[in-house]
Amino acid sequence: MKIFALLGNPNSGKTTLYNSLTGSSAHVGNWPGVTVEKRTGIYKKGKERVQIVDLPGIYSLSPYTSEEVISRNFILDERPDCVINIVDATNLERNLYLTTQVLEIDVPVIVALNMMDEVAKRGRKIDVHKLEKELGVPVVKICALKEQGLNKLMARAIEAANTKRKGDTFIENKDLLHLIGDVYISFKAQKVDNPLFHAIKLVEKDEEEVKNHPNLLPVVEDFQKVFSNEVFGSDFEAVIADARYQYITATFGGVVTNIDKHKKEDIHELTESDKIDKVLTNRWLGIPLFLLIIFTVFHFVFSENFLFLGGLFAKVTPSFVNTPYEGIIWNQGGLASPGVFLQSLVTRTTDLLGTLTSTGLANIATPHWLQGFLVDGVLGGLFAVFSFVPQILLLFLLFQILEDSGYMARVAFMLDRIFRKFGLSGRAFMPL
Repeated sequence: MKIFALLGNPNSGKTTLYNSLTGSSAHVGNWPGVTVEKRTGIYKKGKERVQIVDLPGIYSLSPYTSEEVISRNFILDERPDCVINIVDATNLERNLYLTTQVLEIDVPVIVALNMMDEVAKRGRKIDVHKLEKELGVPVVKICALKEQGLNKLMARAIEAANTKRKGDTFIENKDLLHLIGDVYISFKAQKVDNPLFHAIKLVEKDEEEVKNHPNLLPVVEDFQKVFSNEVFGSDFEAVIADARYQYITATFGGVVTNIDKHKKEDIHELTESDKIDKVLTNRWLGIPLFLLIIFTVFHFVFSENFLFLGGLFAKVTPSFVNTPYEGIIWNQGGLASPGVFLQSLVTRTTDLLGTLTSTGLANIATPHWLQGFLVDGVLGGLFAVFSFVPQILLLFLLFQILEDSGYMARVAFMLDRIFRKFGLSGRAFMPL
């Protein structure tokens, strides 16, 4: 049975495509040694049976996160028959960065342009044939949500899987290509699989490559002494990333056109998401905004004076209303936060249950030691735990909303450069 791997950025529609292809045959587990979810399923069409592996959503094949390591190792070690690279067509430039990396591996690749309906709504058109010619691999338009173009995608993927493909690079810097060529020849002589990919990664001083091929590192270091880029100096990883984006920008301008004459927007105009990103990930505003958002979340959950009202409720409401609800919805300082409100509600409810239980036990002449054990010991302990449950649930709900909105991924991006100095990923901040 052939094995196809689904590879793409987070929120590119990869999992939607996976669900559409596999239906109810999906199996969910964990990748060995990590808690990252592993999804595998079977695509069935006539006599064809293909195993589909949904790789974690990643932005690159650099081994900085467990998701990137899993995806990279699966493609390099498991050698799938075809890699289906799902690309969000509304964010072509951002998504093609990963594409340029996977195309350096000796594996059949097909690019699935997802969300093409959204591209049309924005009055734009992508020249699929031109993009296919530029990349040198099949490109298919799909809409995973509406299940459009999936049969054609799988037909071309099966066709591609029956062929052999050598990796290719889109780096055009002559000095870098010369260095990459020298390392490539060394890998080739050692009969290393995927020599082009490993050569480029070693030039980037990729941690895994340096660890696995220390004998070739002097070649890179000797070149580094004489090489200096006017922008990035001798930071090869940044230089190569810049070379990739230069190619992507040049390609993007040639394949995307604005077909709606009534819209004056340029094809490079920022989307609403991009505009928000420029603020949330700004090098000066990003961290303060993150701290403000986290403060707001905790204030929303734990603050006893969520809105300071200086006893306004006590002044404007009758005493028979103030008496039972003061301390739950508000206090003398102001309005309680939703978290404190729920905690107070649970606490008063458990106190009432404790009182009723104690009274009931006393009425049936239960010994004092047994009353103390049941009411103060068993129920008291349970009720103390219950009082924290509403706030913890609310806190997790708010963090899940931030996660699903994509904000936490942006925070991880901002903090990654700082945390990498300590051998951690930017994603490690929230667990800490």
